[in-house]
Amino acid sequence: MNIEILRNKYPNIRKRSFGYSLWLICFLSLAIHASAQNSIRQQMDKDREGSFEDIKTYEKGRSFIRKDSTYYLGYMLEGAYLFFRANDELGFNKASEPLQKALDKIEHDYDLLLRIRTNNYETYAANYRYQFDYGLITYFLSRCYQNVEDQDNAMEVLRHIRDRNFQLEINSDSYNTMAWLFHRNRVYTSEKYSFLKNTVMANVTAANRCLDSALMKLRNDFPLNNGLYDPKFLNRQYLSTVHYKAMIHDYLLDIDSANYYYDMLIQNGAYSSNNYAEFKLAMGEFEDAELFFREAADREGSPEKTTKEYYYMRGTLATYRGHPEQADSLLNDVLQKQGSTPGFGWHCIGLSRAQHYEGLTAESQERINKAARFQELHIGTTWGQEQYNLAVASLNYLNQVQFKREFMFEHNEWYFWLNPVNWYRWIKYTLSIRHHKTVLASLVAENPEREQVLYSIFSPENLIAFDEVWSIIDGFGNEYFINIYKKRLETDKRPRVKKYFRYFLGKLYLAEGKEKEAIEYFNQVVNDPDRDDPYQTLLMARVHEGLAEASSGDSKREYTQQFYKLYPKLVAFSKLKMSFRLNVEGQLSSEEKNILDELKNSNINFTDDANSPVASLSFAPQGEAIAINYKVQLGDQVLQSGLLRIEKNEQKDAGKLLAYRLFGIQKVKIGEQPAVVPEPKKEVKESKDKEKAV
Repeated sequence: MNIEILRNKYPNIRKRSFGYSLWLICFLSLAIHASAQNSIRQQMDKDREGSFEDIKTYEKGRSFIRKDSTYYLGYMLEGAYLFFRANDELGFNKASEPLQKALDKIEHDYDLLLRIRTNNYETYAANYRYQFDYGLITYFLSRCYQNVEDQDNAMEVLRHIRDRNFQLEINSDSYNTMAWLFHRNRVYTSEKYSFLKNTVMANVTAANRCLDSALMKLRNDFPLNNGLYDPKFLNRQYLSTVHYKAMIHDYLLDIDSANYYYDMLIQNGAYSSNNYAEFKLAMGEFEDAELFFREAADREGSPEKTTKEYYYMRGTLATYRGHPEQADSLLNDVLQKQGSTPGFGWHCIGLSRAQHYEGLTAESQERINKAARFQELHIGTTWGQEQYNLAVASLNYLNQVQFKREFMFEHNEWYFWLNPVNWYRWIKYTLSIRHHKTVLASLVAENPEREQVLYSIFSPENLIAFDEVWSIIDGFGNEYFINIYKKRLETDKRPRVKKYFRYFLGKLYLAEGKEKEAIEYFNQVVNDPDRDDPYQTLLMARVHEGLAEASSGDSKREYTQQFYKLYPKLVAFSKLKMSFRLNVEGQLSSEEKNILDELKNSNINFTDDANSPVASLSFAPQGEAIAINYKVQLGDQVLQSGLLRIEKNEQKDAGKLLAYRLFGIQKVKIGEQPAVVPEPKKEVKESKDKEKAV
């Protein structure tokens, strides 16, 4: 049959042949394009190596996107570089954009490969790279969302990982991280983040359930992974969940369970030095806590910019030891090195606390103002904004109290109340203290975990010193808190913390005017087996302060003197008046006499009592300046000594500066305090029933 017959018989043959040809051409074009695309992707896979922190990685990622914008790899490299470079909310938001694209594209192209589960090595190895990259992408993306407090999207990323049911979650950790999100955001409810429950304990319970799911998944996946991975590696996956179990039981102060999990981690060398240190701190074992906080700093190797909890906590421990100047030195050094990166605000708070206990109240207020202005990112930590606000408010309040006491210490003239300016200053300080106490009370009243974290005094999530906890409850329902701490004495499983409960009971009974009961509890602390532990210095000083306030006569003088020996910087700002025998060497010039008169007008009792320490002064000219050598001595023991140099044009207030030096306070000037910056972020609303709420 010739072609003409065919055309007559089948008039559409030319049209169909043309259609088939077009289809064939399109198919071949797509095949050629796919082949070329695969070739490009293969070449990119070969060229991908490099550090995520290297600028070349970013440039490489951008070039990969230009070569093939449908492939996930370029977006992953770009996002990873931006993640490690990010310091603030803007930086992490910028990193999340390419990472989200990478997640969408790898799921679109390789979702079936991501879901493969097998015990066959060849099959598993062929798809390992995609599961490895998926873990990287989801880890970085989830962390970005967490770091900018976009917790719902962080949880959504974790659900993506969970729903693919990997036989081993490489680089990511869905159930454990879900538990972390529940625990980290436990004080919030579903109104803030949709996945949350509506009470703190419900959120902690949800976190524990996630960890139980993690353990169940590890057991179910073991047959598939056995033989593909070393048993030691698989055991590390199990220990990762144990780490979070320990953290949850530590928070609950479930001491037996926390010890069980921490022992398991320590035996396998898989413990977090920082977390274990915080557990030891909550147990009242401060020396061990200090040891492990130092170990955490030594073991720090992550390139991520996270909150370095161990520096902050070491500062608090130095204050407990009676050496706030060491905390000042440590945190100042950290702040100079880190700059305005995550953790800056927390370290400012720690430094402010150290300076408060050094007696440098103005400097402390300036530093806490910086913390209030700084928008802290709480990265890699369960420390949140609520705790941050409370720490800032606590030091704001303590500083206002100390500003008033400074003023009263500096002005003990007989004509004090005849001066209207002094009345004005006294009223101003009083109103400021009342305002900041109200702010503090409101924050505590709104805190749903105050009984678990604050009233327990020491907790892994309590980030204020025990002195600050006392400042919170002082003046609010003495009988209520007496019942709380008597019950804790009976039920709390932390023997080294009970002396702090007894100290609080002594303070509460003293506030009730029941000196006999107060002295009884204070003496129980004084007779505690740990009384000579250097980490109990602040506690013992406060106890002797309480004993002095509850006593009179020679007992009051002796307790005040012991208070001075333990923590002299605190005595100047207490309700007590320290006694010295004054010994001035040589003849004085008129300028030197003025300095001495001003010293005598401070709130110090200069006496002839032979049982009081001797304050020896010697004045010597140094050019146009005056050098004052001072020494405080009791028997053979030198309690304070040093040199104060007064320039000719700075002789005003020199006597006040000298008075502070007798208490070990290294002030360099006397002046008005800085204005207080409002607490960060959250606007505090005053409670109508603060006493009842607290």
